[in-house]
Amino acid sequence: MGLDTSCLQHYSGAVQSKLANTLVLAEIFFIVCRSFGGELETRCAQAEKHAIDYLASTQRLTGGFTSYEWVTLQPAKRQAIETPFTVSQVVYSLSFCGDDPNARTIRERAAGWLARERESPGVWRYHGTMDKLPPDADDTAMGWVALQRVGYTISPEGLAAVRSNRNGAGLFNTWMGDPSAHVDSREIDSVVNLNALLLFSLADESLDTVCAYLVKQVDRDAFVGGSVYYPSQWSFAYAFSRAYADGGVDCLKPAVPKIRERTLSLQKDDGGWGSDYETVLALLTLLNLGERGPEIQKTLDVMIRRQMPDGGWGFEAAYTGADRSMSYGSRAVTTGLCVEAFAKYLRH
Repeated sequence: MGLDTSCLQHYSGAVQSKLANTLVLAEIFFIVCRSFGGELETRCAQAEKHAIDYLASTQRLTGGFTSYEWVTLQPAKRQAIETPFTVSQVVYSLSFCGDDPNARTIRERAAGWLARERESPGVWRYHGTMDKLPPDADDTAMGWVALQRVGYTISPEGLAAVRSNRNGAGLFNTWMGDPSAHVDSREIDSVVNLNALLLFSLADESLDTVCAYLVKQVDRDAFVGGSVYYPSQWSFAYAFSRAYADGGVDCLKPAVPKIRERTLSLQKDDGGWGSDYETVLALLTLLNLGERGPEIQKTLDVMIRRQMPDGGWGFEAAYTGADRSMSYGSRAVTTGLCVEAFAKYLRH
């Protein structure tokens, strides 16, 4: 890039000098920004590869990933489990990695685990097939969303099971099957409804009642305090942006400006939004809503610096039981989300 100063001849000598200086500064700024952007892209690509290597090294022989559950007040006494929630998120996130052979191998093995854990008529339980709790709409919706991303066909029977799991207002219940079965809550969860909305959009089915409810949740700031099972508002923001951007749920568009503005307004001075998990959720929210400015670059830089030596990110609770007495989390979930963020930034 070279300076074109031909336009300066129309101005006086003093003005020409000031304009020339301004153009020089602008070119220097452009060169610096371009250099930083190129360096950041290289670092993002390296961090993404390191994270994929971490997921490959920690994937279980079954194809699943280790998650943990614990009494919230006793985090040191956590128990290892396998759950479709974690596997679905990893498959979904790594589906944005294109033809990376390592990511493809992880996806295929994880998708195989999901397919084996599926029960008739196409549903999933949180703890897998041996779970005493009934199937749930959240794991079922995201199980099919993840499998669809890697080439599986969404089961009409599975869709019918989720579709029939709605209350009198047309909103999705979390728990499926016998309504008299003992579960920890029968309240409507907004994040679960966003994930169900994503599923049906991928199946070319619109759900205006659900969409109107979710837009109203944003209008009223009802999502700010979290949902029944997702205590962080960034879980809602990410699920919202994913349904809108990846699922093409256009009826959410009226609420997009508020989600974007709130996310930007709560970014901290270091570029994050708190923990690794909450920061990557907020980052993905902005990426999904089309943001690519300096705020995004600042967050990518902080996530790269927070990456642990083994390639993953820190362990923390991603969701809880309805009364918050039990917590659940996995490093694979946070790491998968970080891979998704790097992939979306680099490829779009």
